[in-house]
Amino acid sequence: MTGPTGTPPEGGPLPGAREDAPLLEVRDITRSFGGVRAVQGVSFAVRPGSARAIIGPNGAGKTTVLDMITGFTRPDGGTIVLDGRDITGLPPHRLPARGLMRTFQSARLVPLLTVRENVMLGAHRFTRSRFLSDGLRLPRARREERALRERADALLDFLGLAAFADRHAADLPAGAQRLVEVARGLAGGPRVLLLDEPAAGLDDTETAELADVLRAVHASGVALVLIEHNIDLVMKVSDRVLVLDAGTVLADGTPAEVRADPAVIEAYLGAAA
Repeated sequence: MTGPTGTPPEGGPLPGAREDAPLLEVRDITRSFGGVRAVQGVSFAVRPGSARAIIGPNGAGKTTVLDMITGFTRPDGGTIVLDGRDITGLPPHRLPARGLMRTFQSARLVPLLTVRENVMLGAHRFTRSRFLSDGLRLPRARREERALRERADALLDFLGLAAFADRHAADLPAGAQRLVEVARGLAGGPRVLLLDEPAAGLDDTETAELADVLRAVHASGVALVLIEHNIDLVMKVSDRVLVLDAGTVLADGTPAEVRADPAVIEAYLGAAA
């Protein structure tokens, strides 16, 4: 892989967007499972083009927070606002059109499709053709397929994955599969991309490549929210870090502030560093 080049197509802040206004706001969200409070009163904001990490020990509530933001779990209380609109409880399939995309802890690629085809799947919201026109290969369907292919190729080139475009996703090493999933997330033109443990299972070289990719995506104007246990990756990529412990906010600040916080060191970083 050659690493990121140029800028990704579309995504990022919209023209005229206020750079100082939060793009994503999580306000006092709470969630219980079977009487156990998994998340309690968590609040934070993500500004356009920023990178926010969420860290904490296992069981701290990190993935539950991401699930609530992306509609896989409905909060018991609190509000989630995207670009000034309440999205609390919206189902996952409605969020890409609002500029919110997500990746998961394990790469969810379609193994028998090529890398290009997997990335094209991420841009489905830009298409209008339906089954009949697709099956009959009508002109509009052909134009849309060509546009999706061009979009996918641009993203693969941006992420240094062009050489893998025609290979089956199942044939790629774990690090490349992670980057393909990032490309698929970007194919939807998000303003906010949420990543759940993107470095899980990667070696040091693959993690370094991932860090380069995430910095390039961040620099292009796409806001990032990532859950991650690799503290070095968090410190290299993030503008702000939210630390959760037992479902509550332990700290929220810059990477340097969080790394020096005695409460964070005692609860988490002392064991993770």
